Amino acid sequence: MARRRTLFILLSVLGLFLVGTVVVLSSITYYLSIDPSAYLTTDEVPILGGHTRWNASEHGQKERIPRILHQTWRTETLPQRWKGISRECRDMMPDYEYMLWTDDSSREFIAEHYPWFLDTFNDYTYAIQRADAIRYFVLYHYGGVYLDLDIGCLHPLDPLLVYPVILPKTIPVGVSNDLMFAEKGHPFLAQTIHNLVTFDHDWILNYPTVMFSTGPMFLSAQYGIYISSHAGAQGDPVRILPKSLYGKNAKEGEAPDSFFSHFYGSSWHADDAAFIGFLGHWGKVLLWIGLIILIGGVAMMVIPGKQRRYTLRRIGGYDVLFPRWSSRTGQWHFHLPRSEAPSQSDSIPTSPTYTDGYDDERLPFDMRPVSPASTESSFAGDQLAGRSSPLTETFRRVRNRVAAFAHAIPDEVPRTPHRPRRHRSSRGYLFFLPAIFTTQSSDLEAGPEPPVP
Repeated sequence: MARRRTLFILLSVLGLFLVGTVVVLSSITYYLSIDPSAYLTTDEVPILGGHTRWNASEHGQKERIPRILHQTWRTETLPQRWKGISRECRDMMPDYEYMLWTDDSSREFIAEHYPWFLDTFNDYTYAIQRADAIRYFVLYHYGGVYLDLDIGCLHPLDPLLVYPVILPKTIPVGVSNDLMFAEKGHPFLAQTIHNLVTFDHDWILNYPTVMFSTGPMFLSAQYGIYISSHAGAQGDPVRILPKSLYGKNAKEGEAPDSFFSHFYGSSWHADDAAFIGFLGHWGKVLLWIGLIILIGGVAMMVIPGKQRRYTLRRIGGYDVLFPRWSSRTGQWHFHLPRSEAPSQSDSIPTSPTYTDGYDDERLPFDMRPVSPASTESSFAGDQLAGRSSPLTETFRRVRNRVAAFAHAIPDEVPRTPHRPRRHRSSRGYLFFLPAIFTTQSSDLEAGPEPPVP
């Protein structure tokens, strides 16, 4: 029983975990889904070979995003591994203004232009949170293009400047904040910077805290909120850069028209990011394994295993035996457990030790009993009292067998205040027989009903 209870608890926990995981992932996928119409296509974005420049006015369009490149780092000296990538983008587009935001300049900018956010900015636990936050503020304040230091440029970004806001699609769901295009003062960025305070929560671990407070999951949530609140409204939609133009996580040859190259720095990732990555890679496999274990455990509980058919019950220290009906033989049976007499050297008498075998005493009845009235029972008892029949012979054999077991147990059992249950001795056996049975045997015919006085 204890094993089944433990199994039930473990299966319940596993089932709740699987259901909760599926519900959470399904909800995230649903609420962070992107409308296919929001994606930019190659028909909308001219693909230019090499470093060819593109002028919007020559094609009857207007550039809405200013030609400014924003990047962030701790100091004004870029690390050697990223310096060449950043320089290549600037050399490709020399007419773009370049603004590098350091820890000090970011704090000064917030204190001067957005003092209401300074306390939150200073209280962030991780430096990457401040690096995330400043990019939203400078895009709202100045407009332009933000690029992480590990993103390189393959083509000039001129054709993308005609859209008000562009966010890149990321995997598995939502958008990323490592590359963003925005015009100055766009309402989407206004919503984003004001919700930074609302979403400032500590999720204990580094990775979820950053992702949900300032990182890609935060930005994805802002995108979902903005799209929901502006559904059907005529205005400036937020466009999504697909993998074919973004290039991140694309296999070789999958994104030949991409504007960007990626070097996957992830400098802010801590040890927990590796575990999150493992779950992302093997999560579906683990869910299937958990489901198989759950189904197998439920099957073990529902399908009964091989158990003993008969058990003894105890009443007041007596083992109670009951006759059992056998549909195979059409008769009643007593199943007496075999026992081993206690050793003479045992200081404490013990109950008989039961084995898997049973001595069978068959009662001579070929059909189920019918409960008689009280007068019939007493009369039948009188009739059977002085007669020798298979019933009385069986009763006598059962009585003798029980008496033999009882004689092996001492009359007096030492009283032990805290004796374990397994050492409790049995006083004897109780067994019950129905008062009368309906039978086809000629030896057990009931006599006529006595006259009522």
